[in-house]
Amino acid sequence: GNLRICLDPRNLNKSIKREHQIIPTAEELISRLEGKTVFSVLDLKDGFWQVPLDDESADLCTLISPFGRYQFLRLPFGIISAPEVFQKRNVQLFDDIEGVEIYFDDIIVTGKNNIEHDVTLNKVFERAKQCNIKFNPEKFQYRVSEVKYVGQIVSKEGIKADPQHIRAITKMEIPPDKDGVRRFLGMVSYLSKFIPNVSTITSPLRALLRDKIEFNWQPEHNIAFGKIKDLLSSSFVLKVYNSSKPSVIL
Repeated sequence: GNLRICLDPRNLNKSIKREHQIIPTAEELISRLEGKTVFSVLDLKDGFWQVPLDDESADLCTLISPFGRYQFLRLPFGIISAPEVFQKRNVQLFDDIEGVEIYFDDIIVTGKNNIEHDVTLNKVFERAKQCNIKFNPEKFQYRVSEVKYVGQIVSKEGIKADPQHIRAITKMEIPPDKDGVRRFLGMVSYLSKFIPNVSTITSPLRALLRDKIEFNWQPEHNIAFGKIKDLLSSSFVLKVYNSSKPSVIL
């Protein structure tokens, strides 16, 4: 692999004030893709390192090595406020372009058709050129009808779970102890919106985690364990909210 130099900023982090920047959730980002059918995803090359530091900040990000002292001139990994600073900077650069959503180093460009998508993508490239922003060509997903974004598969049909996440769960063996059940339920929780009646189905498994209850795997646990795997393998597709249709509050 590649060598990556990191900073140990634990003492520095104690004095840093966090940036006030709202980080959108995956659900928020997906909800904004209503009516979109064409997608591209751009990856900002080297992430935080695209954010330059001023002289004072660079002085604080000095590290000592056997070969001398070195300063980071770009935002290093490990700084407690780095995620918010990075998100805020990317929002400032691209958020005014309609059809663009930003999640840290992933930028999704969308359109209702190829023409709308291409116009938006050209605007992003022009802005990036003006601001000396670089993208990773190896991770560029260009003008596709289905794309992986924020850990989910997005298309004009809706959203579905990432097959890699599904495989990780379906390949799991029967948990040998309570820690194994916790790991399984934690992974299932991440994909819970794709599993109908997930709370009811996992109830027997959650019962195993109660205090003062000895771990004892029974047939009903086997049934719940298998049913979760079967439902995930069914590849449910969730529709993106359609604001043009009537909404009913229950």
